[in-house]
Formats: sequence, C-alpha cells, structure tokens
Amino acid sequence: MSFAEWRWLASNNNWRRVYAGVYGRVGAPQTWEQALMAGCLSGDAIASHRAAGALWRLPEIEPRLEVIIPQRRKVVLEGFEVHRTTFVQPVDRRRLNGIPVTSLARTAIDLSLEMPAMAPGLVDHLIAKRKVPLALLSNRLEAMGTKGRKGAGELLELLEERKGHRRHVDSGLQRRFEKIALDAYRAGLLPEPFFEYPVQLSDGRWRYPDTAYPYVSTGFEALSYEHHSTLPDWAADIERNIDLFGEGWLIVPVTEIKVRDPVRLVGADGSDHCGPGGPQNLGPSHRFTSRAPTGARR
Repeated sequence: MSFAEWRWLASNNNWRRVYAGVYGRVGAPQTWEQALMAGCLSGDAIASHRAAGALWRLPEIEPRLEVIIPQRRKVVLEGFEVHRTTFVQPVDRRRLNGIPVTSLARTAIDLSLEMPAMAPGLVDHLIAKRKVPLALLSNRLEAMGTKGRKGAGELLELLEERKGHRRHVDSGLQRRFEKIALDAYRAGLLPEPFFEYPVQLSDGRWRYPDTAYPYVSTGFEALSYEHHSTLPDWAADIERNIDLFGEGWLIVPVTEIKVRDPVRLVGADGSDHCGPGGPQNLGPSHRFTSRAPTGARR
C-alpha cells in the first residue's frame, strides 16, 4: 500500500489499529485465529507451540497466542507469548488457513520440549494417527541441535525407543488401562494381558482389541473422547466390535470416567492387593497360568 492509502486507513473510522502495521475492520467478528494472524503479520512471526498445536488439532492442546520470531527481532505483541529462535528452516514452516505456522513435526518437538510430560502422547499420536515418520522427527530435532537444549536429550531417547516399538498407544486412557491390566496380572488377579492382540476374522480381515484375554475371548477397548468423538470414529468402533462379537468375543468398553480415580486391585475374597509397594502377589497357588498365543504382542 502507498503512504497515502495507509494514512487514509489509519484515519478511517471503519478500521481499527490492532498492532503496528495491522488494522482490522470495525464490527467484524473477533476470533482467536484473527488475533493470531494479526500478531504474525505485525511481528513477521510464525504461530508455534500451543498455537500451532491447536491449528494442527493435536489432542489435549488448548489454543493460545504463541509465536516464534528470529532471535534479534524486536517486537511487542500484547497478549502473546513470544519465543525467540535462531533456527527455522523452510521445511519447518507451513500455512494453515492462511496463517504461517510451524510444521507438524516442528510443532510436536517444540511442545515436547516445552511440556515434557506430553511428549510420549504427542509422539505416539503423530506416529499412529498422522503417519509422521519417526525419522523425520529425529531429523528435525537433531537439526535444531540437542546440546544445551533442555529436554532435548530425553526427547531423542524417546524417539530412539519408539523406533524399536511395533505398536503405538495413542491415548493416555489406553496407557493407564494397560498399566491396570499389568498390575492385576502381576498380583495374580487376572491372566496375562495381550495388547493390540491380532484376531483374524472368518473373512480373513484382522481386528486388534486394545487389551485382550484370548483364552476367554474377552477384550477391552479404551474409548477416549478425544479420539472417538467424531461420527466416523464412532462408526468404526461399532463396526470393529460387531466384527469381534461375530467371532464370539466379548468386548468391554473402558471410558475415562472409569479409570479417573486411582484403581484398587481387589481379589474375589475382597482382599486388597494394591499396597504401598504396588500390586501384591497372591502367591503361586493363586496365580493364573497362560502361555502366549502365537502372534500375540505384549
């Protein structure tokens, strides 16, 4: 725009100044995306961290006004959390709905370094749902540099660990229920559980219950609202369970509410087997015995 056009815009009552060099139409709906875009335009910034996570629709990420800018750039963005960086390559940049944003891989890395507790869930989500190669995540982290970067070593170890995994749990609910099943097995209260156990249907297709006890044809499915709230996901869950019902399996749904509080392991006689030191073994005479079926994945 020419200087005259800018002067007209600045003096026109139909427009309001949002940030330096950025104006918004008076009366237009004000949205989070609009505010984020204004900040990116004013600071020549890129939406990052939780802002990028929300734009990429990553699970359990609340939208925030958060951006990255070059280390030496001086900018004031009221209401924004501003991160400074010396490393952003073209491969780390994307646009979503017109907003400049860090790539999915870079976003997951930034969030994992900022909030280490979320790293396992984020990495597993990208692998299981978004089909992001582990090699790409490792590549971008190593390109950023791990030396002296808080949490980078632990994240690199996590990625290396995942390279040796054949299965990828994609929700905190599923991970918590798997721990309950293993604790019950160690205490001798339940048979050995098998996770994502392969069940071949009569027509040759395969289904994988989250947690399975194949000797009694019983499986448990973690129904996380985050990953099962859409109509297609819900329909897929119903179809999978019907397929397993047809093969004689009992499928028990497990929701977040059922495992929200600490779980106590209680025997059939009412005895408590979850003392201060963890699950208490019932002893050899009470332990279930089972041998892993062919093809089972623990």
